[in-house]
Amino acid sequence: MIETTVTIRNHYGLHARPAALFYRKIRQYRCAVTIQNLSRPDSAEVTVSPLHLLQIGVRQGDAVRLRATGDDADMVIADLMTLIETNFGD
Repeated sequence: MIETTVTIRNHYGLHARPAALFYRKIRQYRCAVTIQNLSRPDSAEVTVSPLHLLQIGVRQGDAVRLRATGDDADMVIADLMTLIETNFGD
C-alpha cells in the first residue's frame, strides 16, 4: 500500500472536471485507490469514483489522503500527485 497526503490548490477544489480527470488517470492502472478529505472530520475514506469525489466535497485548501493498493500503486500515486501539482492542467 502507498499512502500520501496532499493539499488541493485548485480554485474550485475537486469539482466535476478535475474529478473526471482524476478518475480517468486512475483507470489507466491496475490498482485500487481511496481518498479521504482530512479537512472535514465527518469525511469517510471512499473508493475513488466521479460520484464519490463530488460527495466528499474537496475544496481549495483541503488536505486529502490518497491510498493505493495493487500492482501499479506507486505509479498511480505519482501520476495523481503530478495532476494535483499541475492544478489539473489549468
